Amino acid sequence: MVRLIILCLSLRCGITAQAHPEWKEANCVGVIDDQGEFRLTIKFDIPSYLIGKLPKEAPVKELDALMFGQGTLAPAVESGRLRFAHGVNVLADGKPLFLKLDSFPTAEDILLTSRKQGEADRYPVLLNGKFSTHVPAGTRQVVIRFPDELGTVFTNLRKGMEFQTVMAVTKLEPGEFVISDEPAHPEDMRWWQAALRYVATLFGDGFSHVIPEGWDHLLFMAMMFAGAASLRQALYRSLIFTVGHSITLTFVALGLVGNVGPWIEPIIALTIGIAGVMAYLKNSSESQMLIVPGVFGLVHGLGFAAAVSDRLGNWDRTRIVQLLIGFNLGVELAQALAICLLAGLLWALVRAGLNELKIRRLTCLVGAGAGFALMFARLFALVR
Repeated sequence: MVRLIILCLSLRCGITAQAHPEWKEANCVGVIDDQGEFRLTIKFDIPSYLIGKLPKEAPVKELDALMFGQGTLAPAVESGRLRFAHGVNVLADGKPLFLKLDSFPTAEDILLTSRKQGEADRYPVLLNGKFSTHVPAGTRQVVIRFPDELGTVFTNLRKGMEFQTVMAVTKLEPGEFVISDEPAHPEDMRWWQAALRYVATLFGDGFSHVIPEGWDHLLFMAMMFAGAASLRQALYRSLIFTVGHSITLTFVALGLVGNVGPWIEPIIALTIGIAGVMAYLKNSSESQMLIVPGVFGLVHGLGFAAAVSDRLGNWDRTRIVQLLIGFNLGVELAQALAICLLAGLLWALVRAGLNELKIRRLTCLVGAGAGFALMFARLFALVR
């Protein structure tokens, strides 16, 4: 009944004088196939989302400043993509699923769609964000939450030809979709299936933050590896880096760090360049090379703080602790895997007859150059 009232009110609400006149609510189509693969396509007014306003409350003046201001759209899209990736949550029988963000509109997509609509009706710009995940066998209920900035999201969830439900999902009432007539039986799950499910749930966010999403994070790990005297030393530096990362996330959980904004991205790129130079010169003491990863870990953690801060507001203490533990362990697992793969590649190249020292020094130069180039590119995107 409450959802029906919300739906009726949303259809009858008058358009505010300052909002764009053709605003539309977001909608979502979710499909679960016979193998449990779950794909969500969310169509929403992206300019209003990027300025943090509900579609019906987004003033044209602010939308124009975002869309046509010099150097404003691209950074907003990058920040919005991170918020969107962590603002959509799916629970299967009360347990969070790892969601992969398959696509999110680019600045070019947004501008092109707006131009095609013409000057008179350049808003709203309705585009799709797509996610995918896997729903475990035997799941009875799926709960979906969307970012608050989307407002009411009219959601159609289908599972094969058996179940189809349409409802209005709001901030106060998440979508609760029953997809099976049978109750879940976790006790019937084999031990290794339960273990894999637990690991994917606990570590998924942190692991994906490095592999495959964090290519700049991987570049920093390559600099740590190239400047280390051994695989053991590289793994130890990776651990120190994660400690720095976890400190930042703890500050976020305590409310001491909020949305740091897009300015942190050029600084992250700068740390990559500096790490490459230090690894190439090798004129730092071992104690310095342990302090540096910890300090740089604090900086890299701020890049995730903006996105995760939106999720913490709706989470209880247990889930916050799970995030802090699981995310950082997932990051460390991904970093260790990346370092071991680099070590294997280096071993193969040396066996092929190449000089190890030259390989390491070349890696440092390339990484440092890429880091500084990325820093200038991100600065240019912020100021243009």
